[in-house]
Amino acid sequence: MYKLTPNREAKAHQILERAYASLMSRGWFDAHDLERELRDCWNVGYHELYQILEDSFRDDRWLYVSAYYMEHVHPSPTSELQHALAKAYGIPKRGANGARETYRAEFWKRSGIRLA
Repeated sequence: MYKLTPNREAKAHQILERAYASLMSRGWFDAHDLERELRDCWNVGYHELYQILEDSFRDDRWLYVSAYYMEHVHPSPTSELQHALAKAYGIPKRGANGARETYRAEFWKRSGIRLA
């Protein structure tokens, strides 16, 4: 599994910070631009990028950047991204049937970010 190593984080720090600043100030950023920049920066494919971003959940700033990216990069998140988003939202593995949107809304409310 690919990880957000200190070296990767340092290489992409400006890219991630720019996305985070946009998310905080405007409530959005272009997920496709972020994807292109990070893939170029880290020289990885889509699946590796997804793994790195899921690993980035341990830092709140990158958690929000990663979750926003995962929500917006595809019209409907792939099953791979849906699993990662469930983890980000804090959805328990069992017993959350039909409550995904509630968990999502609470996640963004706790973040203090007003999505556009």
